[in-house]
Amino acid sequence: MSSSIRMTLRRTRQRGLRSALITCAALAIAGATVATTGVAAASAKASSKPLVVWYDAARAAFVKEYKATHPGANVKWVLYDGDGNGSGTLQSKFALYNRVGWTPGVAPDVVFDEENYEAGWLGEPPFNDLLNLKPYIAKSVWSKDEGLGDCLINGKLLCLRNDNAANVLWVNTTLWNQFFPGQQPPTTWAQYAADGQALVKNHPGYYIGEFGQPWDAETYLWGNECPINEAVGNRVLLDNPNSSNCTTIAGLIDSALGAFTTNGPFTTSWVNDKTAQHMVMDIGAIWQGTAIYPSGSSSNGPGTNVIEAYPPPLATNGAHVTGSIGGGLWMVSSHTKQPKAAAALMEYMDTSPKIQESSSIEEGLPAYAPDQGGWLSSLNGVFANPSATEAAIKQAAAEIWPGWSPVPWSVESIFGNTVTPSLISGGTFASALTTLAGNIKSAAQSAGWQVKS
Repeated sequence: MSSSIRMTLRRTRQRGLRSALITCAALAIAGATVATTGVAAASAKASSKPLVVWYDAARAAFVKEYKATHPGANVKWVLYDGDGNGSGTLQSKFALYNRVGWTPGVAPDVVFDEENYEAGWLGEPPFNDLLNLKPYIAKSVWSKDEGLGDCLINGKLLCLRNDNAANVLWVNTTLWNQFFPGQQPPTTWAQYAADGQALVKNHPGYYIGEFGQPWDAETYLWGNECPINEAVGNRVLLDNPNSSNCTTIAGLIDSALGAFTTNGPFTTSWVNDKTAQHMVMDIGAIWQGTAIYPSGSSSNGPGTNVIEAYPPPLATNGAHVTGSIGGGLWMVSSHTKQPKAAAALMEYMDTSPKIQESSSIEEGLPAYAPDQGGWLSSLNGVFANPSATEAAIKQAAAEIWPGWSPVPWSVESIFGNTVTPSLISGGTFASALTTLAGNIKSAAQSAGWQVKS
């Protein structure tokens, strides 16, 4: 990861502010492209149309490295919003190309997508727009890619996962020791909420996390095995907001609501109000440590030398699980005229040690297992306690709850349109939970799914 904010929801996503990326995406999709002298590992011939690669701002360092080490090929790079928070950019553009045609050199051959659920959407009817990668990438490679549940759809390999974006508990050790001397960071959600209550009483204006951003369902509900987005059969969804795994965590959050900020790390308020400087702890993705908290970056963080990772809190039912924010997918269009070159470029981006083993380029723990050791080693000396941080990352990476399923709708978008307005207007999470689940149910039914509760 870089010391500057670079976009995901991991991810994720130099990360720019979400608002800036939306503007950037509009320009990029309208035609603001950057032609470069990069080559695919199986490079396109100079006489052919260029490979078109869509990437988000967080992958800018990937592109820079690729240009430097692969001079001479015919690649056109297009910066867009990464479809972050379920913006719908890919769906709308793919639908457009399906109407007017996938013109080589114009329509994308390779796409990076911040939303992990979307391969199952874009690669299935009515889109059918993703290439089955099995004929082009060896099983000895893709079988080592963690998080393939998002990519292996109905027997087809529709993507590779960029990084393991499990959530850990990030702690500002300086503030923690100041406000909770002699106390260990929380290991359960109940302790987490109690610490938040103590901050509200004794140190108002300091926070145990942010709550109200679109990806928060992936932190607090996914991380507590809340079954409101769990595929339990072929096009069958379990959506039960009355489960104690949902209601208990909602109640705990509400009990400490004053210790949460609604300013997320990709908002201008996060910088202008110095929110990062007031985060005593925060549960967030692995990539968050160096993407959000470095000093001297656009995040205006306190510096990673005071940040340390701890394992995520135990679920209220006692399970060792965590959620996941971002990570992102590399995908190839089924309409590409250069499938070998496109798949080779994608494979390089996803597996190359030059990219994935460098925390100055790759923000999070690589999904490609052979690169994980090198990436962890590159963190040496970055955090307040490197060995503890590495151990927490390893533990969380193996504890992502599989019950939060990749589905053809955006839970992030639904959360942002349902829970966020309720919280801003003074409502509680518990009161918004039923509406959130109801909107997920409607989205599932609209997609032709059966919903069980």
